[in-house]
Amino acid sequence: MAENKLIWPARLHHFALTTETPEILADWYVRAMGYEKETYGNGWLLSGAERNIIILTGNKSEVPFSSYAVEDDSHLSNISEQFSAAECKIEKFSTPLFCDNAISITDHDGNVFVFGVPLRGKAGRDQLPGRLQHIVFATTQLADQVSFFTNTLGFRKSDTVFDSDKDPTACFMRSDPEHHSLGLFRAPEARLDHFCFESTCWNDIRDWGDHFSEERIPIVWGAGRHGAGNNLFIFVEDPDGNKLEISAEIELMTWEQEPREWPHEERTLNLWGTAWLRS
Repeated sequence: MAENKLIWPARLHHFALTTETPEILADWYVRAMGYEKETYGNGWLLSGAERNIIILTGNKSEVPFSSYAVEDDSHLSNISEQFSAAECKIEKFSTPLFCDNAISITDHDGNVFVFGVPLRGKAGRDQLPGRLQHIVFATTQLADQVSFFTNTLGFRKSDTVFDSDKDPTACFMRSDPEHHSLGLFRAPEARLDHFCFESTCWNDIRDWGDHFSEERIPIVWGAGRHGAGNNLFIFVEDPDGNKLEISAEIELMTWEQEPREWPHEERTLNLWGTAWLRS
């Protein structure tokens, strides 16, 4: 089915994140990421020109849904038809940032992925560039998850990481020309791993670092450069321990490019030094 390109091109547009302390978490994101906030349900809608998050009350660090923007109604209709042909369970889905014809599909770990046409958002640019660009999950069933996203949804594998026994430990997948809009890591439990905001250049990374310093938010990993994806990065943590990445210069790939293989070692995740190894 991949020849039909399915979701291609689709971009991560927004996601929901649960917390036991929604106001505290929302206020931190306003301070750290320059969001405007407004009440939404039992939580908050955090709005930016190119980065939007919904904070909801619930267990810490769960992701009720991740939403990918498609080109238009015709694209969405084609996706829905092909998901149906693959005998996937499709449900209508309501989110305040998409038109009312959005649909959702659920992966093997119970993660909900929404596809829809975005409503007109906040005008202008964010003060510090950093559009929401990818989200990464840990999983106990990496092979099945990768098969689902590539064979059923139409993501393309960009890079796969293998351990010394030739078992995969991570996979980075793209849904548009950027190296990955979704990543999966092998881990003892299924959970959120991190999410990322893509800036425009190295100077933006510097400016984000200065901003975090002014706000007394420490950088917990980086600066560095990923091997897989080749992007520059820094990481910080929110009050719940969720890891946020600020990235720049992520690699671009065509739809036709074949996936590559990397060894499970620190250099794959950071060409410049030490790495955050999940397994």
